[in-house]
Amino acid sequence: SALDIYSDESTLADQFGDILTIKTNNTQIQKILYNLFYDVLNIDFNLWTWIRNMTKYGDFFLKLDIAENVGVLNARPFSSYEIERFEEYSEDTGEYKITFKHPSAQNLPYDVFEIAHFRMLSDSNFLPYGRSMLEGARKEFQKLMMLEDAMLIHRIMRAPEKRVFKIDIGNIPPNEVDSFMETIINKMKKIPHIDPQTGNYNMKFNLNNMLEDYYLPVRGGQSTTSIDTLPGMTFTGIEDIDYVKHKMMAALKIPKPFLGYSEGVEGKTTLASMDIRFARTIERVQKIVCSELVKIAIIHLYAQGFENEDLVSFELHLTSPSIVYERQKIEIMKEKMDLANSMRESNLFSVPYIYENLFGMSEDQWNNEQDLVIEDLKNAFRY
Repeated sequence: SALDIYSDESTLADQFGDILTIKTNNTQIQKILYNLFYDVLNIDFNLWTWIRNMTKYGDFFLKLDIAENVGVLNARPFSSYEIERFEEYSEDTGEYKITFKHPSAQNLPYDVFEIAHFRMLSDSNFLPYGRSMLEGARKEFQKLMMLEDAMLIHRIMRAPEKRVFKIDIGNIPPNEVDSFMETIINKMKKIPHIDPQTGNYNMKFNLNNMLEDYYLPVRGGQSTTSIDTLPGMTFTGIEDIDYVKHKMMAALKIPKPFLGYSEGVEGKTTLASMDIRFARTIERVQKIVCSELVKIAIIHLYAQGFENEDLVSFELHLTSPSIVYERQKIEIMKEKMDLANSMRESNLFSVPYIYENLFGMSEDQWNNEQDLVIEDLKNAFRY
């Protein structure tokens, strides 16, 4: 469920129905990259499985089939168990080289541009590979499984009520007590059963009596035959299971309501704050994916003959998972605008001060912004 949620939230479509937004001033590059991601790589269908594999194993490897003057033709996923990444510094050439090896390649290493390596870099102990999003929850999950097994065993073995049969043996000699008790037990434990077809006589086990019943011979004093009931033991380990479950949830970084555990949600504000925290986790996953998609795009453009700044004159963005997150940004901007207007009207602060301190712009940036505002006013006048 957790892996599905990571993938679902990371591949949301925006208001135009696109999973991946391509920003560039060059229309030709826009068309080429749109064709690459939506027609060649078919990210509408494939990106979900790529992200799921990356969050599950910490790594995901794509073999890129590249043709000169055409670019990336196809992308084939490789198993995370089979492929190896090598990072080596060669003293002869003075270069830092990255290569990949796969059993199917007859020990010929793949070059760095032939493999797209998506990896969750969060723990240096796993380098040069990534760390699974489930890694932190594995230990807690194993504990939870053991506790649940223990609970089931306890419920099955210890839950039934047991009876204590106190049988008055009167004046029976001690050496005959055992056989007398055995006769009594057999009478209670087994019922005579005659098979109507064969006529065979069978002492069949009576399921109404549990095996754990106790038979105690008593004599002397005021003793009479009596049957007492021992209550079944109640299981008190639910708190332990809840404790371990909460720890596992914390490791997965997914709010409980999202995983179907609806307890602990008092109102919409609580869920909204959870939503923002979860959105940041998803945003981190999206940044990792985007960085590798940028690499694939650069390789595609280079193979088609683009050079220099054309290779990096674009930006890729995946849709932000939280509307609350976006709304929060808009509200902050709105508050800044209101504050800027009141600061100008009060004549206590200059326009450059507001630009620099409230909006964090440099002198060149706000001068350029002022010129553009004047252009807008000219255009408005022309209209």
